Amino acid sequence: MEPSPQSLPSWDRHLQRWRDAGLIDDAAAASIVAWEQERLDGQPARTQPALSWPVRLLVLVGSLLLAAGVLLFVAAHWDQLSPLSRFGLLWLCTVALHLGGHWFAQRLPVMSKGLHAVGTISLGAGVFLCAQIFNLEVTWSLRWGLLLWSLAAAAGWWLLRQGPQLVLLSLLLPGWLGALLALELERFDPDFSSWAGVPWVVSSVLLALTYFTAPMLPVADPVQRVLLWVGGLLLPPGLIVLAMAASSPPPRPLPLTWPMLLAWGLLLGLPMLLAWLLRRHRAWPLAVALVWTLVDLQVQGQAPTALSFLWWGLGAMGLMAWGTAEARAERINFGTALFAITLMGFYIAEVMGRLERSLSLLGLGLLFLAGGWGLNRLRCSLLPVQKESQP
Repeated sequence: MEPSPQSLPSWDRHLQRWRDAGLIDDAAAASIVAWEQERLDGQPARTQPALSWPVRLLVLVGSLLLAAGVLLFVAAHWDQLSPLSRFGLLWLCTVALHLGGHWFAQRLPVMSKGLHAVGTISLGAGVFLCAQIFNLEVTWSLRWGLLLWSLAAAAGWWLLRQGPQLVLLSLLLPGWLGALLALELERFDPDFSSWAGVPWVVSSVLLALTYFTAPMLPVADPVQRVLLWVGGLLLPPGLIVLAMAASSPPPRPLPLTWPMLLAWGLLLGLPMLLAWLLRRHRAWPLAVALVWTLVDLQVQGQAPTALSFLWWGLGAMGLMAWGTAEARAERINFGTALFAITLMGFYIAEVMGRLERSLSLLGLGLLFLAGGWGLNRLRCSLLPVQKESQP
């Protein structure tokens, strides 16, 4: 008689659930059990308890406060230091933080991650402050400062394989590419500022969606989980800015110039290239999202408001269907929330103003109750079914 999942070690409970789900067979499960038992027999019987979320929160807040303290200390004594002393102090702080992260690597890994992350952030601050020390131009900071900071984050990720380094790399490298493209195009097009905002907004939304949809299977690897969180945090503000940019088109049609076409091609092509590298032959939904975004720019700028709400509702339903196809609950939840916000916005903008005050409030209440119940039923029906382990 097999022991119940509650009496097995934590890794063995996961193994039992994977076997019940059909992800591994009995032979693979037996091999994993034998390997884990051999590994445990060769080590002293000592286990390190998992850190609870308050401890992780304290480490995160402490790391942020430490970074702020370092920057404030340098700023407070900035005028009293010579250029050489400023340069040495900045790099001494960076080296000390990384050495502290190395010292905590075996003692408290979460503290090590925090110190290494603060060290990489401090290196970026040091690059820009060094540019100020030596009176370099602002364009140097955008052209080469961001590149050096991105290379530092890439080196940190390559050497440490820690999530915070990947977060910094996923933000800094696209920022450097966008800034470099903007600086180069500004030299050739005098009307650059009149059209520059929209392609960068569309590219940011596609990049956030690429990060958010990096996992293709129900079980994501650590890299995909980091990208998912980065994309999930960037996607809501990106969609808000996209809606604002699409609803306020330029007063007159802008002539097509080769810098504009080059900007659109690069800014749309780079997120699609990254999507292909992450998903290969399963990147076609992101191409559909690209078409949806481009059509949305035309719908909100020229069509009635009701059609724009309908278009956003279709986009939310598409994201929900995508999550159902790949058994990813976060896409279903995000699509459901987006559909609910779109439905509420349509009621407030198109329906509420045409009714009396009492009827409008009554309808709003019914929308919250009935609409919330219906969307929750729909969300639950679309969520992937997880088999529970039987004792």
